[in-house]
Amino acid sequence: MRKSGFCTILIALFFWVSASSQNIDLAKQLYQEGDYQRAARIFEQLNSQEAILFTGKSYFALGEFLKARHHLNNAINTTGNDALILEARYTKALNDFQLKDYTSSLEEFFEIKGLGSGSVFVSRSESMYNQILSYLSLGQVFEVFQETLYDDIRFDLLTSSIGKFSYSQALTILNKYKSSVVSYNPTRLTQIERALSDSIAYGQQVVPTKYFEAPYGMTYNIGVALPEFDIEEEEYEISQHLYFGIQLAVEGFNEENRSKKIFLKYKNTNSLQEQAENLFDQLVWQDNVDAVIGPLFSETAIVFSSLAEQYEVPMITPLANSDALNLDNKYVFQFNPTFSVRGKRMAQYAVNTLGLDTLAILAEKNSLGEASARAFRNEAEELGAFIKYFFVEDLESTGYSILEYTNFFSQSDTLEPAKGLKGIYAPFTGAVAPALISALLTDLEASRSNYVLLGSEEWKNTDLAARRLPEASIYYTQSFDINYESTLAEDFSSRFRLRFQAEPNQFAFIGYDVANMLFSVIERVENPAYIKEGLRNLSNYRGLTSRVRFSGEHVNQNIIINSIIQDAEK
Repeated sequence: MRKSGFCTILIALFFWVSASSQNIDLAKQLYQEGDYQRAARIFEQLNSQEAILFTGKSYFALGEFLKARHHLNNAINTTGNDALILEARYTKALNDFQLKDYTSSLEEFFEIKGLGSGSVFVSRSESMYNQILSYLSLGQVFEVFQETLYDDIRFDLLTSSIGKFSYSQALTILNKYKSSVVSYNPTRLTQIERALSDSIAYGQQVVPTKYFEAPYGMTYNIGVALPEFDIEEEEYEISQHLYFGIQLAVEGFNEENRSKKIFLKYKNTNSLQEQAENLFDQLVWQDNVDAVIGPLFSETAIVFSSLAEQYEVPMITPLANSDALNLDNKYVFQFNPTFSVRGKRMAQYAVNTLGLDTLAILAEKNSLGEASARAFRNEAEELGAFIKYFFVEDLESTGYSILEYTNFFSQSDTLEPAKGLKGIYAPFTGAVAPALISALLTDLEASRSNYVLLGSEEWKNTDLAARRLPEASIYYTQSFDINYESTLAEDFSSRFRLRFQAEPNQFAFIGYDVANMLFSVIERVENPAYIKEGLRNLSNYRGLTSRVRFSGEHVNQNIIINSIIQDAEK
């Protein structure tokens, strides 16, 4: 009986080992195929050191770095195969780097490279160690210098700072090293001290605006905060196509870059279960985002903006154009120019390009156009023009009748002429804009008054064909203008149709542009710590919908100005 029972145990053990072996082989195959989610689920059910290691590696590949750290630590602390422990330590160092725990990452790589064995992970660790030293920003160098347990790492931080940071910064790091390291070899500092002996010669070697290459395998997490709508709702295609455009830009970036990848982390800002504040918290705490695209509307963007400042995470709004977003918000960037910027740029165009020195302004009080009107006046006067009339009035209270104001613009012999007046700026906005535009044109036509007319985007569809306004010229500001017949636009449309089985609308182009603008900055600065600086210094990004120019500001300063010119002979 005892012999039979023992055999039964052996048979059961054999089948258990066989099944376990089959499971780990299946999980490895899934891992190799890039199906990390399924692979992780199988690995987690197994209790071998190899399975624990690959559980951590699977979560690392998924970008779930905190889970990865847990399993990799378990693999390191499991006695058994030293080669597996070394691989776990190396992967943990990579994982810590992605968590921006640069001290832990450097210390792990430092220890591994000091093993001196012929393992591939030793040579890789040395390479990663040197790449990270070159990559770190000044603030990150300070953080590691304060935290590390190893004086040798402090020395390497000092060495890597020479020629990378300014003279005063490098000298400060040197003095900090001398004062904080209990016992150091002065001869090790000879070359560094010689390099810092002449501030002028040193300064000629430093390029202050230079950014340093990120280590191979760098990943960036980009948050996307957009509302979801039912397919029957009018706004459905706005949000959906914005996201599709962003997604297509990500896929293009990842195809073109072997050494770095971008992952999207989506949050639905229409969720009834989540407040806007909670969504941003989740993007930072759970998703470890480096930047956020969104939200769609100004109300949610205002809530997000305060959190972007607190967390120091750059945020780019694709459509929101509220001037309130730009108040002391260093981390918020508006792709869609505000109405104040539109007014300012139109004033520059009117005075500097069109040569208009005497102008009138008519806008509705408490409308978005009011901000444009006031910015126009301030800029025009700054440039030396004279604002003859400034009417920002409650037009609703008069039933949107504007005759009492347009009488001042008359050039008729029967009314007091507006002497010297060259142009009228009328930034009408909202649902009443077409009616106000029509009323202004009617009044000008009746008094045979021809001026250069300057307006908002609502003027775009103005029809002068039926009006007797000879040689009338209309100029209007426009945020986005897509040349659908251009090669780049046709290529985008083709890829979009192939990928999503739909015709891209304007918002698909905008999403694609916003994402590619951000990715162009990431390609240039490499380190997420510099993304804010890179966006702020962006001066001439050319997209499919518009050019983008922040030039030290946080609102896109580039405005498209188009014209409608009526030929009197037609």
